[in-house]
Amino acid sequence: MYEVSLPQEDIDAYYELKDKLYAQVESEVPGGDEPVDEATQGEESAPVDRRWVALVPPDQVGELRKALMKRLISSIERLDKVQRDKPGNLKLWREKLVSERYWGSLCDSERLITEEIDCCVAEADELEPGWREFIFRQAVQCWRMSKQREVEKKVHKKQVEFQKKQVVKDAKAIVHDKNKEIADKIKKDKDAEKMMEKMIREEEAAASKSKKGGAGGAKAKAKAPGSGKKK
Repeated sequence: MYEVSLPQEDIDAYYELKDKLYAQVESEVPGGDEPVDEATQGEESAPVDRRWVALVPPDQVGELRKALMKRLISSIERLDKVQRDKPGNLKLWREKLVSERYWGSLCDSERLITEEIDCCVAEADELEPGWREFIFRQAVQCWRMSKQREVEKKVHKKQVEFQKKQVVKDAKAIVHDKNKEIADKIKKDKDAEKMMEKMIREEEAAASKSKKGGAGGAKAKAKAPGSGKKK
């Protein structure tokens, strides 16, 4: 079964606020106690009673308008999902890869959401004469702006994450370079120390050889033939 739920939380919030505002002015509405003609209720030709709205403070009517817009935008989000899913599922249905029941549930979901949008449009006409003519376009614009903000947030988040990673990478590179510099200096000092030790050993060896050579020459001279006979 394909399921897309209505924005019930937004629907309930709208009607709760509407009922609250209507209750505040119900006693002041001219003819408010007159019974509603159930035969015409729900018909498109039935007149919309806007008298109570005129008695509500403008700022509170504005809050009710915002609640209706939020409700409509939530429905548009769901309608967009269904309409994006529909072409692919239509192809699968035609190829018998999804059941008739599944395809029917998708179509039912689309119809249900469309009816909810129509209901929002009708409510708009009650809150402001003529608003029903352009509330849907306004809601679509707001929905597109919200989607754009979501994209921008994701891009910004990725940029922030990249910058954080880059900072860590740069910090690691600095530490690596510093460690390499220290290691190179230690190696250089060790090499210099080894070179110095080698030079000292070479000098000591040369001195020792020179000393041995001098002592051997003197001894040889002392033992030279005839050096001890009288003439």
